[in-house]
Amino acid sequence: MRHRKKKGRLSRNTAWRKATLKSLANDLFLHERIETTMAKARALRSFAEPLITLAKKNPGSITAMRRAFQRLSDKDIVKKLFTNLAPLYKDVNGGYTRIMAFGDRRGDGARLAIMELTKRTISDEELLGIDTKEKEKKRKPKAQKGKKEERETTKTVHPNAKTEEKDKHSAIDVKKEKAKTEREKVTKRGLFKRFQRKSIG
Repeated sequence: MRHRKKKGRLSRNTAWRKATLKSLANDLFLHERIETTMAKARALRSFAEPLITLAKKNPGSITAMRRAFQRLSDKDIVKKLFTNLAPLYKDVNGGYTRIMAFGDRRGDGARLAIMELTKRTISDEELLGIDTKEKEKKRKPKAQKGKKEERETTKTVHPNAKTEEKDKHSAIDVKKEKAKTEREKVTKRGLFKRFQRKSIG
């Protein structure tokens, strides 16, 4: 008789339920935070936390890694569990996961929840998809404004020899152009005077 053993069945048969919990546990250990329904999160807690205790108590044991591989079927995630995640919980006795409810799902009204590890190797900014590089780029121009002004002042106070030569050449060109325009004006005035004299005479 299965009295009072209805918890965690998830309306699935045994093979389907095991496959569901396996995939959820793999995602939890890989991403360290997942979004799922409240029922699946509560069922996953009793599936994932014993694996963390197994890895914590037997860090270098091959048999423990094989037992974890039987449950997860992924070598990379088992390696991450034993090398990266389990050492974080050395001084923690249980309570490795956290479940936070955040509303109902649109459509069927199922209660949604975020399940995450209490101690993570991934920062909150990476989990939420916030780029730290963009923040640094926004902050840098404020600091660079003063540097640009200093560069401009240094250029005016201490000019290079090349800039002085360029200024000299430009001044000579301007003088030549002025001389040409004055000559043209003189010639035009002379022609105009001659034309006036001829018309008067």
